[in-house]
Amino acid sequence: MIKMTQDKKFRPRGGSSQLGKNRPTHNSEAGFYLIELVMVAIIVLIISAMAIPAITTSMRNARMRGATNDLTGIYEQARTFSIRDNRYYSAYILAASGSSPQLGYVDMLPKSNSGTSGNGGTSVASGDPEVVLSSDVVQEPAANAPNTASLESELLPATTPVTPTDTYVTAATFGPRGLPCTSISVTGGSVCDSSGGPTAYWTFLENTTSSTWQAVTITPAGRIQQWYYDGTNWDKL
Repeated sequence: MIKMTQDKKFRPRGGSSQLGKNRPTHNSEAGFYLIELVMVAIIVLIISAMAIPAITTSMRNARMRGATNDLTGIYEQARTFSIRDNRYYSAYILAASGSSPQLGYVDMLPKSNSGTSGNGGTSVASGDPEVVLSSDVVQEPAANAPNTASLESELLPATTPVTPTDTYVTAATFGPRGLPCTSISVTGGSVCDSSGGPTAYWTFLENTTSSTWQAVTITPAGRIQQWYYDGTNWDKL
């Protein structure tokens, strides 16, 4: 009869080499991590593809709004300085040329003893208030703007005889009382008064990339207002 010693322990058949057969190998772990990285990269690309158009649109809208704000500021300065200096000042948009950016400015200098100011919008003199306008926002004539009848109905009463003057053709001009006025040619130059009745102005801006529209208007009372076109009508900003 065979006796077994108490310290004899059971060992699985095949020895210790069988114990690690079910453990994952280094290569399988690396493959699993690679799949995770690829999935994360795909998710990031999908989110980026969805976000980039929205970011681009927001940037274009910001540049458009910035140009409208800047032009409004130039009109406000023209009005303020005309009251302060007791003179007539005009505000222009000067198109980009070569390395020179597009500018909005108040044509104040030189100041002639005859009462005229500026050089007729041909160039910016040192000391003229100016602002650089975004290159993808351009001034357009009123004839190219959408549904101007909607904006005119918002700007002026239905019974008014006033027709807004397009600043694409005639620069917005303010007189010493801070009211918009119409330039009139006289012997020796030109003057600006309201002998022809009240004057209103509008300026239309288009983003050449997104084809969106905004406008700046000046009422006969000198109120300056910003607008945007929603695809059907003009609404206040």
